[in-house]
Amino acid sequence: MNERKKQIQLAVEKFISLVRDYDGVIEVALFGSAASDKPNPQDFDLMVFIENIACIPHISKSVRKTTNIFHAHDVFIFDERNNYLGRICQRSVCPTTSVECYVKDCGKIKYLKQLERFVFDERKALKIRPVTTWQSPHQKESLSQQWFNALSILHANKENQRE
Repeated sequence: MNERKKQIQLAVEKFISLVRDYDGVIEVALFGSAASDKPNPQDFDLMVFIENIACIPHISKSVRKTTNIFHAHDVFIFDERNNYLGRICQRSVCPTTSVECYVKDCGKIKYLKQLERFVFDERKALKIRPVTTWQSPHQKESLSQQWFNALSILHANKENQRE
């Protein structure tokens, strides 16, 4: 494992150690290029599934505590039905007077960032199987794996219909 991958692994492990005991966090999964066999991913993306928004400020604080290990990462927040809620804002105060904070609904849920013209595309985001890095002991199955499998079946069915 190269140095970049080691840094990513350390940052993910640190993040998990900080969020796993928060009430409302269901699962953490690595996705995108860092979940692939790409030797030098430039950044890493995490999916965090939650059952309530009360844990979002804690997640944001945890993200800020991992930036000293590896700074290039985004944390995407989803509810347990795979609805994209936004990305974690890494600012210590949210919302602020930053230009980024003037995007519609940015900070409406404290520490949940919205990006202008961004629409989460599950087909693009889940081209590569996510790596479930932690899930609540109360959760029977990985939400990210179920989602990936459902998209794979849907894609296979569409391919079969074309033939």
